[in-house]
Amino acid sequence: MMKADFADRYEMLVPGSRVLCAVSGGADSMCLLHWLVSLREERQLTLFAAHYEHGLRGEESERDARFTAQQCAAVSVPCTVEHGDVLPFAEEKHIGIEEAARILRYRFLEETASQLGCEKIATAHNADDNAETVLMNLCRGSGTRGMAGIPPVRGRIVRPLLSTSREEILTYLASRGLPYIEDSSNGDDAYTRNRFRHSIVPLLEEENPSFLSAVSRTAQLLREDDAYLCVLADAFLAEHLQGNVLPAAELLKLDLPVSRRVIRRLCGNGLSMERTDALLRFASGVEPGVLELPGRKITRRKGKLLF
Repeated sequence: MMKADFADRYEMLVPGSRVLCAVSGGADSMCLLHWLVSLREERQLTLFAAHYEHGLRGEESERDARFTAQQCAAVSVPCTVEHGDVLPFAEEKHIGIEEAARILRYRFLEETASQLGCEKIATAHNADDNAETVLMNLCRGSGTRGMAGIPPVRGRIVRPLLSTSREEILTYLASRGLPYIEDSSNGDDAYTRNRFRHSIVPLLEEENPSFLSAVSRTAQLLREDDAYLCVLADAFLAEHLQGNVLPAAELLKLDLPVSRRVIRRLCGNGLSMERTDALLRFASGVEPGVLELPGRKITRRKGKLLF
């Protein structure tokens, strides 16, 4: 049921490594915690756990933190708990609560991993999470990167359960009598992901009972395609970028999927397609000029682009 070969394919759990496991107390993370504990001796892993209490659900959040600390202690995994305050951060940054919570949670995980000397941070994202992410990105009009879903590895963050379904996770827990707690916000359809989880994914599974596997396969293919195109973009930059100056003519010779990635490498992956294409049109001009983008100014002079 638990797919060690998936983790091994991406070298997530190298023998002898120090691993920080993100634990919320929910089914997914409790499954991940106990699965890592089952591998601890065989792979000589040094395990730690981390729990971020977002300060959003009052006593329920405090209950989750206590439960997580107790369960980690029961399997001799040291647990670091941090109590956050997401709402003020969201207001300060003018972002949604979900995004603010994600930023603060990952910041905490990275800082904790650094303090503990961990090479890996394991999170419990599963195949259902991946399918939901792909569908949400599709609705937003995402490109290849968004349609590739949740990456199995990003920096030192690894996701060993990404090919495991939520149903398989619940079966694993039930077969071993392992406890977990429910987050009441998971039932609230005010959150976008919950609407996809409760309404859209079940409908698609009626059409194709292997929907999760199909999405995972498609996402993997798109990840591979995107990675290859990014290699081409990086090779172009290594050859042609001098400081922060790029020859416009050479950029315009590239195929569009590569030139767009070159632009995003220089301006940030969050640059929209409309602004990316506007910059490419700007590059084709001959007169001196300036293009203003969010947080960035590009100058065109004598056939060169100054970033």
